[in-house]
Amino acid sequence: PNSIAGYLSSEYCTMIFGDNNDDHKIPISVGSGDNMCSAMGVGCVTPGNAVMSLGTSGTIFGVSSTPVIQDGISGVAPFQDATGKHLPLVCTMSCTGVLEYVLNVWCNNDNDDSKAKMSHAEATTQAQSISPGCQGVTFLPYLGGERTPNWPHATGSLLGLTSTNMNQKNRVGLLYRAAMEGVTFVLADAMIQLEQACSSRNDDGGDDKDDESSTTWKTLYLVGGGSKNPLWRQMIADVLNVELKFPKEAESAALGAAFQAAAVASSSNNGNDGDAISVDKYIMDQPIDLEDVVVRPTQDKDVLEAYQKAFKKYQTLSKALFDHQ
Repeated sequence: PNSIAGYLSSEYCTMIFGDNNDDHKIPISVGSGDNMCSAMGVGCVTPGNAVMSLGTSGTIFGVSSTPVIQDGISGVAPFQDATGKHLPLVCTMSCTGVLEYVLNVWCNNDNDDSKAKMSHAEATTQAQSISPGCQGVTFLPYLGGERTPNWPHATGSLLGLTSTNMNQKNRVGLLYRAAMEGVTFVLADAMIQLEQACSSRNDDGGDDKDDESSTTWKTLYLVGGGSKNPLWRQMIADVLNVELKFPKEAESAALGAAFQAAAVASSSNNGNDGDAISVDKYIMDQPIDLEDVVVRPTQDKDVLEAYQKAFKKYQTLSKALFDHQ
């Protein structure tokens, strides 16, 4: 990862500097994929840390010192990171797009232009008044199928309706929160698959409690458009039982690629041709701009129990409907 792949050609040196002087010998790093570079850009380079991206799709990837077992079933991609370690990854189809559909179709009337459209912030405010568990309503958010788990023919479902919750005055808040909880449960299920795939590498008797091979993510760096929602932040921390941190740099992949190139350039400038400075150690020495706020799981046992009950119900219902596919 910290090797020099080559040097900028004389043609491009001439284009940039106007000459091909030896002083312009510019090393080129090996580069990497977008998720790998994003991990570097948020400073996620040590085991025990992971990144969750809340975009049109949801993505979770965490650093591991040992490879995962690819069983062809779990949906965990056994990638390597860009520092010499491993970066197992899961991706879900159901994420912010689900909330967008719910907002536009259920919270707003697209055919009525006479009324101002409700924003995600306004829907979130209403959802905050609804208790965890959504009064027994379970939203299975598979509007376009799902890839983790591998249920391409799954469909969205709204379950647990009663005469009581259907008469809820704050219907917008109930439906929006139910959708948010449903997406969060998809992500939680995906993270369980990720941890199980990582844990399977120790089936031969290895010690999975060693810090360097831990499969429990202590910290999640939350990125993507959905990461700005305050209700969703706390919900994810509570359901997944993890601490959340929030990088300020929106283009984390570009920053990570720059970090890798800088590590190579630093070694080259010292005459070591990329062998002296490891990429992860270089990144750990760099200041990563994070928001001042850190979101931790609530200490309210009633809230945690409500989420656990709702999550188990989600797992039972989703498997009963779609696990046979």
